[in-house]
Amino acid sequence: MKVIVLHGEDIEKSYTRLKKFIDTAKVRGWEILYDEISVTPSLFGADRLTVIRDFRLIDKKLLAKATGTLVIYNEGEIGKTFLKVLPKDTKVEEFKLPKLIWNFLEGIQPGKSEKIIRDLHKIIEKEAPEFVFSLIAKQFRDLYWVKIDSHSTGFPSWKIGKLKSQAEKFTSDQLKELIDFLSKIDVDVKTGRAELTSSLDLLFLKHLQ
Repeated sequence: MKVIVLHGEDIEKSYTRLKKFIDTAKVRGWEILYDEISVTPSLFGADRLTVIRDFRLIDKKLLAKATGTLVIYNEGEIGKTFLKVLPKDTKVEEFKLPKLIWNFLEGIQPGKSEKIIRDLHKIIEKEAPEFVFSLIAKQFRDLYWVKIDSHSTGFPSWKIGKLKSQAEKFTSDQLKELIDFLSKIDVDVKTGRAELTSSLDLLFLKHLQ
């Protein structure tokens, strides 16, 4: 089996890459499986593309017996411990965020609203607001997740450490409130009741002043 890993914090680029594999497989008439590794022959002898969207679901015994092409996709970085157990000829593609965006996400904390808004507007000069919104939502989700149960995240230890340090600046209730506010923004923007950038400005002014 040919194994390809797509991972990293730039989920827009990694998903675009994943979609290219899927679209190519469809054009070629391949069988496509999602989130399961099969060792049985593919239908009508066609080639097979298997897409795993949670690397923790992989059964290493099945992996050794499977055929075709396997794409392991993860929204975020996969730790080196897991990557080391994959076949040596595995192709790994990591999609990293620009340093400006990394610094922006890691700098989100109470008392920094003015700087956060300035940095946000710098970023959206080059990046789509919808993409930045998705990163902000993911950051708050990860902060809350690490705060309540870091062991279940599956994140690399260095990432857990960084998130824990940032999460300490919030209470669990604050993070839940921020996540709820982001959900409301998402609905309001999609239904035409709000504009995304100004809604994010309001979020930071109201909750991180």
